[in-house]
Amino acid sequence: MSVKVLIYAYRKPGMSLEDFKTNYDSHIDLIKRLTGDDFPVAHKRSYVARTTVEVAPEGASDRNSLTPATVLVGQQSDFDFDAFAELTFADQAAFQAFGAKVYAPDAAAEIAADEEKFLDRSKVGIAMLGDVIETNK
Repeated sequence: MSVKVLIYAYRKPGMSLEDFKTNYDSHIDLIKRLTGDDFPVAHKRSYVARTTVEVAPEGASDRNSLTPATVLVGQQSDFDFDAFAELTFADQAAFQAFGAKVYAPDAAAEIAADEEKFLDRSKVGIAMLGDVIETNK
C-alpha cells in the first residue's frame, strides 16, 4: 500500500514568489541526488496563486501583505503557506529508506543549508496522509 506525505512550505520573508519557486524546484534536484533510487515515486508541488499589489488588501497577513493569495473561500491568513507538496512512496519500506537517507547526518546538514536559502523552516509542516480518495469525471 502506498504511503503519502504532505508538506506545507513557507518562503523566507522578503523573498519573491519566483525566487521561492526556483529555489524549491532546485531543492528537489538536491533531494533526488541525495536519495537516488529511494526518491519518492512522485513529488508533486503546488504553489498558491498570488498577485503582487501596491497596497495590502483588508485582512492580509503580515507575511503576505503585498502578495495576497487568490482566495475563493476563507481568509488570507488561512493561506499563508506558499506551496504544498505531496510525496508518494511505493510502501512503508520505501518511505523508511528515503527517511534514512535524508536524515543521515551529512545529507541532513546539506539539506538544511539549502533550505535556509529559501524556506522559513520555523513554519514548515509535514504530516502523513491517511486515506486518499480521488473522484474523476
